[in-house]
Amino acid sequence: MSNKLLPYLNELLSADPSIDEKEHPRNKNKHWKFLLIVSLVALGIVAVIIRLFVVQVVNGDKYSEMAKRQHESKMVLPAQRGIIYDRNGKVLATNIMTLSIAIDPKISTKKTKIIEILSKNLNLNKNVLTRKVNTKKRFVWLVRGVNPDLVEELYDVKDKGLILVDEPRRYYPYGEVASQIIGYTNIDNKGISGIEYLNDSSLKGKDGFIMLQRDARQREYASAEMPKVEPHNGYNIQLTLDVELQRILEFELSKGIEWSGAKGGIGVSIKPQTGEVLAIANFPLYNPNDRSSIKFENTKLKAITDEYAPGSTFKLITTAAGLQEGVISETDTVNGHNGELSFSWGTIRDVHKFSKSTFKEAVWYSSNIVMSSVADKISDGKFYSYVRNFGFGNELDIDLPGEIAGKVKKPEQFYKSSKRYMGHGYDMTATPLQVVNAYATVANNGVMMQPYLLKRVYDKEHDLINKEPIRIRKVIDEEIANRVRKLFIGVVDSGSGKRARVEGMKIAGKTGTSQRINEFGKYSKSEYYASFAGFFPANNPEVAMLIIVDTPTKSIYGGVNAAPIFKEIATRWLQLRSGKMNIPVKEEGKDSVLVPNLIGMNYTDVENLKSYFHLEIEGNKKSGMIFFQNPKAGDVVAKNSKILVQLISRNKKLTDFKIFDVTGMPLRRALNLLHTSNVLTKVHGTGIVKSQKWSKDGDVVYCTLTCE
Repeated sequence: MSNKLLPYLNELLSADPSIDEKEHPRNKNKHWKFLLIVSLVALGIVAVIIRLFVVQVVNGDKYSEMAKRQHESKMVLPAQRGIIYDRNGKVLATNIMTLSIAIDPKISTKKTKIIEILSKNLNLNKNVLTRKVNTKKRFVWLVRGVNPDLVEELYDVKDKGLILVDEPRRYYPYGEVASQIIGYTNIDNKGISGIEYLNDSSLKGKDGFIMLQRDARQREYASAEMPKVEPHNGYNIQLTLDVELQRILEFELSKGIEWSGAKGGIGVSIKPQTGEVLAIANFPLYNPNDRSSIKFENTKLKAITDEYAPGSTFKLITTAAGLQEGVISETDTVNGHNGELSFSWGTIRDVHKFSKSTFKEAVWYSSNIVMSSVADKISDGKFYSYVRNFGFGNELDIDLPGEIAGKVKKPEQFYKSSKRYMGHGYDMTATPLQVVNAYATVANNGVMMQPYLLKRVYDKEHDLINKEPIRIRKVIDEEIANRVRKLFIGVVDSGSGKRARVEGMKIAGKTGTSQRINEFGKYSKSEYYASFAGFFPANNPEVAMLIIVDTPTKSIYGGVNAAPIFKEIATRWLQLRSGKMNIPVKEEGKDSVLVPNLIGMNYTDVENLKSYFHLEIEGNKKSGMIFFQNPKAGDVVAKNSKILVQLISRNKKLTDFKIFDVTGMPLRRALNLLHTSNVLTKVHGTGIVKSQKWSKDGDVVYCTLTCE
């Protein structure tokens, strides 16, 4: 043992154990450290026990669910949006399946390949795609709602970060037809306007889901033991709309607008006995299948959202009020003042000048002076009541968004000139729907019905809504309504509405010409509305209709611009009802259909929709994109006729590059077709393809598109 340790050992052995420890600080310090260590260990054990209690008892369900999610996933089962039908069961809006493409940038290993496929096949900007795939987010949409055939190469890309989702997309078989009524949906299938917007909660349905399990290799599989909730598809909707009359109205209205050089036009027709809206439109229209081309102003349904001075079409109300109050009768002699009647506050003028005539003749020739006199003979309160009872100054509560009430002064707001001007449709405003509903009231023997468009909301099992006609009020006596009807038949047979006459059918109606109201609230001196309102067949009315031509340039008068449009629509309606199909080629009939434009569509989608088209589709194969069809779009053929189509798969070359035409197509659809066919394109403008120019250099085909 070392000599250095001996002194310490001797000291330890010689220590007196009886000495109090207070006298030895070193022992005291050792004891304190021991207690501290024991306390810390005890606290640690208590903390662990508390933590275990919180995890296993307090938050047991939470952590159990977190663990469960490590080997389970939830897959959404999307609900199908409800179908929209017309009154005769024709499909106005349905669904087709599309592909939406997303990426998880964190785990994707083939970003460059994915970008290359999308930019090449869908003409998407590479820089935009690159920014998307380089984000720090875990889920990014690259593109949504595309034709799966256009990107079929993606199915061969083995990348855990690539997400391919089948999504239903809204499809409108009739394109522009009734677009302002039906409306459209956004990329998420949410209603944006029209019936799609107003009834979105009924149409959209409720998504379901299925739980999947993951194995050790993270492969997903379904199990009978896992929960599953079936989707509840949206309710279907049936409208009061008659799509055949709607197409006739739109076709003839567009033709009339073009002839008159007008800015636009409005047409609306309803069934007098029920208030059902049969057709309603204004120009320009829009194509709900091409969201990129939709302009907000074209989605407005101006028949209910816009007001105007009804002008001479309002004389129906003044005539009815005068006859009902007994202040005038058909054979009474009236004074036309040779076409000019002056007051301290202004002058009222007539186009057809006369001095004395019967009231019947004054109605036929649309005398403003006589109508102002009739209105002036009725007391302020009573005249105001007739105007309001005929539906002016009130919303009619039609089941469409955006309806306005128009403006009608109360009796205490009348000036000396008010009734005089109101008698022939000025110093007030109305919506086109209010005007046509007033004519429908007379056609329905003086009883006003509430206009409506939504007929039925239902699924396979039961109705949610099955709407019955609603009677609003009796406005005039049946005998008075019949007398008014005869007077307005005379307007068409012998008066200012002669251009609306239809051989073999009586029409009651009235022309109208009114000044446009400018942005300052004043009547324009250069812009007019030309209109014609009426009902037919006059002796047993089935349709009440109003046609308005906005700012015609050839003539300002309703008898020149609007009456011929009314006549053509009524003639076509009569032909449809009688089965005599003397119809222009642009429209379908009772036993025939208008061939749709199938070029640029996926064959699978067309096959799924052929029952809606009432046609048989026969192709040279069963997949790919259609680039040629016979008969061509716009032809009328018998129902269930065979349409021959030629299809091309991606990256296949056309043997004859001139065999298909993309004019009239939305730009995106035209580009899809051309790129599918390996055609290099140059584009001038945006919107609809107005012209195309083809060229060829060896095996390379070029097409220059001019769009507006």
